[in-house]
Amino acid sequence: MKEQKKKKIDISKYSSSLLLQMFFQSFAVVVTAALGFFFMTWLVTDVFAVQNKYLATAYESFGTLGIVIVVLVPINAFFYFKSRKEVRTLSEGINKLAEGNFDVEIPVRRRDALSQVYGNFNKMCQELKSVQILRNDFINSYSHEFKTPIASINGFAELLLEKDVTELEREEYLKIIIEETNRLSKLASNTILLSKLSSQKIVTDTEEYDLGEQIRQCSIILASRWMEKDIELSCMLPDVIYSGNRKLMQHLWLNIISNAIDHTPQNGEIAISIQDMEDKIIVSIADSGKGMDEETLKHLFDPYFQGDSSRSGDGLGLGLPIAKRIAELCNGEVTAESKIGEGSLFTITLPK
Repeated sequence: MKEQKKKKIDISKYSSSLLLQMFFQSFAVVVTAALGFFFMTWLVTDVFAVQNKYLATAYESFGTLGIVIVVLVPINAFFYFKSRKEVRTLSEGINKLAEGNFDVEIPVRRRDALSQVYGNFNKMCQELKSVQILRNDFINSYSHEFKTPIASINGFAELLLEKDVTELEREEYLKIIIEETNRLSKLASNTILLSKLSSQKIVTDTEEYDLGEQIRQCSIILASRWMEKDIELSCMLPDVIYSGNRKLMQHLWLNIISNAIDHTPQNGEIAISIQDMEDKIIVSIADSGKGMDEETLKHLFDPYFQGDSSRSGDGLGLGLPIAKRIAELCNGEVTAESKIGEGSLFTITLPK
């Protein structure tokens, strides 16, 4: 994910509104004072016929001040109640949000001085609502994935208590319990890793190393799995110097290559290649599996999502989300292309 610039709240519109209000009030004061002065001068000299110079000046001054007050009080009252209403609307929205109501939305009118603040408030509510939905989905998905191995362990443990269980059955049940225990442990550790990566903002402990050699080592680590399926693994991995966190990047390669092995049939093919370009490194991992449809591609990087129901018991649905998040932390990206019957291609782009 490319680094996004934080958008600062622009208060120029609000400042312009206040400036316009101050200008209007100042203009109203000057005009009202001038008109009031001329009116009082005419009134004192023509209607009251006040000849005393000081008395006439006093009448003119107090009369002008009275006219200014009469005109400005309604103007100030209008702006006061308008501003008070806007602030109260925002305050009520904040109180509803604090109570956990993420559906609150303030109507935005262009003539409101706080229209941009309202817009940002509505955007914040939408973001919090999406986070709440994501959290609920995460809890529901995790609890479901957590219950499955627990139920399996419990069931086979109860079978072991049966008196008529043969030694062969007992051994088989124990193997299943061990497998489910390992799966449960892996689920917990991967969930913790994904949560940690989700809250992480920058990559630390970076160093320069050979990326091609690291991918070769990851292929060797997984050799027993692809050799068991007689998969033909072809690699074009030139020496490419990359600056990053070795441990995180190893997670990325192991997860994606492991995913390719899982979805490649017996005697299938996997091809891994690196393109060293001027400003970026592109790693391609292609398999000859049965491919994916558009709906699967859409949710491929969602936590706990497993598009292939026939293999849902083998994986955890966390490998690809972890790989994608690691690439995002490195200001890179992971994309997938696939068609039914034509295999899949994963492309990892990393900036140099």
